[in-house]
Amino acid sequence: MVGPLPVILCGMTEKIGASVIASLQPEYEVVHFVMNPTAGSAQIPPLLAGQSAPSDSSLGSRNYSVPPVAVILGGGYDDAGIEQMMTATAGNSSAKRVPWLRPDLTIPAPPLGPEYGKAMVQRVKAAMTEIQTKGEMNETKVYWY
Repeated sequence: MVGPLPVILCGMTEKIGASVIASLQPEYEVVHFVMNPTAGSAQIPPLLAGQSAPSDSSLGSRNYSVPPVAVILGGGYDDAGIEQMMTATAGNSSAKRVPWLRPDLTIPAPPLGPEYGKAMVQRVKAAMTEIQTKGEMNETKVYWY
């Protein structure tokens, strides 16, 4: 694929989301920003099936011409929320299989704010490189970053 890889970003605040989106560029294009598990359960399945979806956020390019290649989760998403979104996606047989990247909160990180976002992005990029190298971009499972 030429150009940035399209991804979905799930975060709890647009302020941190905006800095993460800027830091993911130029390698990744956040096409859609999800604000909570309930919204993600409704929005992610059609996005992974190559369709558009409404959003509660102004963030994201809304460039749905190519289905996203990954779902990146922020630290505010717990086991239950992630399970809810993944189950909703599994129920859509047209949804593309993609890795779901989740932060390992046991790894030290800066406090919430711009530096936190930058540190998380470095870890996301390293995890995505590893997933691509292993040839696992079509696996629907959680990868820790």
